[in-house]
Amino acid sequence: MATQNFPGAHHFEMYNPTFNHYNGSPPDIQQKLEQKLKPVTGTWLDKDKVCLEGTRTDIIEKISQWMSQNGSKPLLLCGEAGTGKSTISHTIGSKFELQLGAFFGFNRTFAAARTPSNALRTIAYRLGIKFAKIGTKLLAIIQANPNVLESTSILELWKTLIVDPAQVMADSEDGPRDKLLSLLFNRLHELPQGFHVLITSRSESDVIEYLQGQESLDTQAIQVQYMRNIQGTNDDIYKYVCSRMMKKTASGKLEEHQCKILAERAGEFFQWADIVCTFIRGQSKGGISVTKRFEHFMNLNKSSSKSLHVLDELYEFIFNDALDVHDEDAMTGYRLIMSQVLAAFEPLSQATLQRLQTEDDDRDTVSSVLSFLGSLFTGISNLDNTQVRPVHTSVLDFLLDEKRSKKFRVDLQQGHELLAKGSFHVMFRDLHFNMGNLESSYVMNSEIKDLETKLSNTLTPELIYACCWWDLHLQNIEPSDLWVHDLGEFFSGYSLYWMEVLGLMKKIHIASRTARHTMTFLDNLQKLMTDILVFIQVFGKVIITSTPHLYLSGMPFIPKSSKLHTVFEKCCNPQQRAVFSRQINDWPDQQVILKGHTQGIDAVAFSPDGKRIVSGSRDESIRIWNADTGEAIGDPLQGHSHGVSSVAFSPDGKRIVSGSWDSSIRIWNADTGEAIGDPLQGHSQRVNSVAFSPDGKRIVSGSGDRSIRIWDADTGEAIGDPLQGHSEEVNSVAFSPDGKRIVSGSQDMSIRIWHADTGEAIGDPLQGHSQGVNSVAFSPDGKRIVSGSGDRSIRIWDADTGEAIGDPLQGHSQGVNSVAFSPDGKRIVSGSWDRSIRIWNAYTGEAIGDPLQGHSQRNSHPYLISQYFPFHSCHIDDEGWLHGLHSDLGFSVIIIWIPPKFRPTLLFPPTHVIISQNGSCTLDLLNFACGKDWIQYSRSNVAPVFRE
Repeated sequence: MATQNFPGAHHFEMYNPTFNHYNGSPPDIQQKLEQKLKPVTGTWLDKDKVCLEGTRTDIIEKISQWMSQNGSKPLLLCGEAGTGKSTISHTIGSKFELQLGAFFGFNRTFAAARTPSNALRTIAYRLGIKFAKIGTKLLAIIQANPNVLESTSILELWKTLIVDPAQVMADSEDGPRDKLLSLLFNRLHELPQGFHVLITSRSESDVIEYLQGQESLDTQAIQVQYMRNIQGTNDDIYKYVCSRMMKKTASGKLEEHQCKILAERAGEFFQWADIVCTFIRGQSKGGISVTKRFEHFMNLNKSSSKSLHVLDELYEFIFNDALDVHDEDAMTGYRLIMSQVLAAFEPLSQATLQRLQTEDDDRDTVSSVLSFLGSLFTGISNLDNTQVRPVHTSVLDFLLDEKRSKKFRVDLQQGHELLAKGSFHVMFRDLHFNMGNLESSYVMNSEIKDLETKLSNTLTPELIYACCWWDLHLQNIEPSDLWVHDLGEFFSGYSLYWMEVLGLMKKIHIASRTARHTMTFLDNLQKLMTDILVFIQVFGKVIITSTPHLYLSGMPFIPKSSKLHTVFEKCCNPQQRAVFSRQINDWPDQQVILKGHTQGIDAVAFSPDGKRIVSGSRDESIRIWNADTGEAIGDPLQGHSHGVSSVAFSPDGKRIVSGSWDSSIRIWNADTGEAIGDPLQGHSQRVNSVAFSPDGKRIVSGSGDRSIRIWDADTGEAIGDPLQGHSEEVNSVAFSPDGKRIVSGSQDMSIRIWHADTGEAIGDPLQGHSQGVNSVAFSPDGKRIVSGSGDRSIRIWDADTGEAIGDPLQGHSQGVNSVAFSPDGKRIVSGSWDRSIRIWNAYTGEAIGDPLQGHSQRNSHPYLISQYFPFHSCHIDDEGWLHGLHSDLGFSVIIIWIPPKFRPTLLFPPTHVIISQNGSCTLDLLNFACGKDWIQYSRSNVAPVFRE
């Protein structure tokens, strides 16, 4: 992206007739931006990738003219793999480097690191170091809102870090375009005039759909140049081949007519020509001359250059030349190593790949296999941290398709199994207590100046890879008794140290992902996995904030009956066990408090996979939250002009629907947070309830205008006429599990059932409540309906006959605001204005256990810090951290994190006796080893203890 305006410029230099604005940020700002934004390395311009001088002249001139026009639309280079898109983008970037604000090269092989969100952080960093004003502004934004650095919301990062005076070029070759497409096609107009964006992409289905969706050339948001329409491609390839092959070397050179043959065989594929030249010039099994290698190569059957078969023949020839296909040991070694190269979830260097091998012989096999494949893979010629990866994704596609690669086909499952074994080998060897060599528990990770240096000494590339990806490798193979044994050993003896690593890397969510995956194939670890899920939900953010508190703050609140309690005991000194015997018996009721809305919250819902929560508030916004850590995901979803009364996820979790007091319904992209289409208009009063149909194709809404409406979830169009029948506002609506019926509850005290296709009422209204019906829901089998009312009762109904089943469920002291069936249909849960939640037997109507309390202003069970307390001027901050002035250090430190349940009545010295109808508990910190003493935790009796 280049700029034609120079607002605030203070330094110019003349380069021929063109002015170039240079305003780089000072070194201190650059250093701070690097620390904060953590840009992805290896994504900048590669000047070895530029076009050969004298080639691609027409398209380069066309793009140069586009750059000179103020207000130009973004330009997309679109074409097949191997046609030279990236080379053109690197050429343009190099030509306009002094005006270039940023450049980012995606690559499918680096998909794990080069994500859309990391791309935007990297682009922001590049802009910040290029232009001092942008750098200063970025730092101010980050300091005011540090949570933006943890965001995975593309829209939030775009708005917060990019939409400022900027110059950007993004090369999206072979990249994960799905999350960026909406932004690239719909948001680039937010940049000021004079900004130019060049994008490259394959002509794949998602890109083509966006392009076809634009009505005409006049209204297109983006300008497109298809690679197939570029003139002179064959001549340019011929020039390129001549420049590579007609230079005299020790092994010879090719003649002009031979170069012409290669160029003709390449067709429109520059990648083909590049690989052939590298191969013919490259290392040979027998020191064969360039001419002989050319003659061998020409034995390939001629094929059409208009398809990727020309690349397939090339790749097959190179593998045949590099490998002895008749030597079974050689082919076994090839498959063993290549399967790991391709199965890795992020590219590995040769050195890392070697250290992930469990056998010494296999470590030698790594280099012996890869050394002859330099024309198809990078990172072959050295053992440093250069990743081994295909030079082009067409190589990957070839090796994974058995019909194309035949005997060279790579079995990814074999690679997953080998990398899983290697990961466990590394973790069993390297994981230990205090993985970060952290000296004190009094400070947060972000306050440790030399943390990255400490981590580089203990968190090796192979250990980081193993900790982040082992569970996904296991998910791709068949379980066996060996894995059952290894997993049991890992979780019982190493899982806490593994969580340390994830916390230090700010990737603690991986622990939740792993627990969910493990639960799917190992029954004997179900309870421990459930405990880990809850532990991460409660303490995940704590572990990221200050890793020592995985132990110091986590252990006191782990229930004695928990399987995870046993894991903690095993990892600590046996003397610790006497302390554990007096721990609390249940996990904290409130696992995570989600803070972010500025007014009351009227609606919440889980995503279908349970990983996210959506909330709707009277502050007119919708927020999405990480269900494990409680952290907000992205910016609030803004668009409603009044409070949001109802929210729901679509069955596939990709969309969110919201209903508002502004009488509208909106549909949102659950990943990007962007509104999809225009608001759904039709109701004349507030929308009280919305729901998706089970197939996600329809939306039903209930309104204060007494009507129910059905909408097409894709087009936003109303389906049929409003469903009329209620005499007062409709408070709640829901689809039946089969999507054929709709149930509605109204302020007119009735429940109605409707035919979802025709909109006709089915039978008479269900009567029985004496006040308005606030909530309705179908049972999972669709045979029953439950309703909650302002009359303080819950009722169960036969969904076919409309008859009430049994007596009303009584127990709440105020109106019932929400009801739902459990997934198995055996229980009903209800929430009331009396601030309690009750669980009921869905068949007998009897209450199960006591009401769930936790929303009152005071907790009924007080706790106390003992008088043996070496800190002064204590307070609990908004995040739950107990701070205190240390008498020896003379400044305030963090002591321990307190779960939300225990904060309201945590009392401080000199109070040491509490009289309560529920008894009291004591948090005894007398022997609590914190600060620099925390490293003794694994060996002595130092944990804080709750005494009841």
